[in-house]
Amino acid sequence: MSTVAHVRGSVAGAAILTLFGSAWCIVALALWPAHPVWSIPAGSVATIVLLALCVMRLKPLRNIPSIHDPVAAAKGKRAGMLFGIIFGTESGLIWLCATLLARLGLSIWIPIAVAVIVGLHFIPLARVFEVPLYYWAGVLCVLGMLGCSLIRDAGTRLLCAGLIMAAVLWLTAVLLLLQARLIGPGPIV
Repeated sequence: MSTVAHVRGSVAGAAILTLFGSAWCIVALALWPAHPVWSIPAGSVATIVLLALCVMRLKPLRNIPSIHDPVAAAKGKRAGMLFGIIFGTESGLIWLCATLLARLGLSIWIPIAVAVIVGLHFIPLARVFEVPLYYWAGVLCVLGMLGCSLIRDAGTRLLCAGLIMAAVLWLTAVLLLLQARLIGPGPIV
């Protein structure tokens, strides 16, 4: 059963995924010399639409009071702490990989490494936030980057990597929004 707090968390996750998906999309397109004129505005529109859907999903919840539940509060605090650890580890690994790749003269591979690390960070987040969908997001990110690494042309490889990351993150955001609803008449916390 979903609670108000869980729905709000899912919508917040969808908004964050939307923004990061937008960054991957727009940067990939901006760095592609042959991008069609309409492509970056289309990525921006997709972002605006997804963020509007996030707001629309939250609107019905604003009038539902949250009931203080000490167990849920402790669970939320623990999830926040674990998220901080996961995010810190992710950031440290990104820094380490970027530094090593740059020193080895392989800077062109930094976005692929970053995307793999981002994909891997979804695996523990799936358990921490109790969102099984994050397992799929993580697996798709990693598999997508493995596929991209087979592309010989660096420009095409980076374009594909950015668009795959955007697609996975945006699709995950859409699915989170579809799942983000109260199910059943149970407790609202």
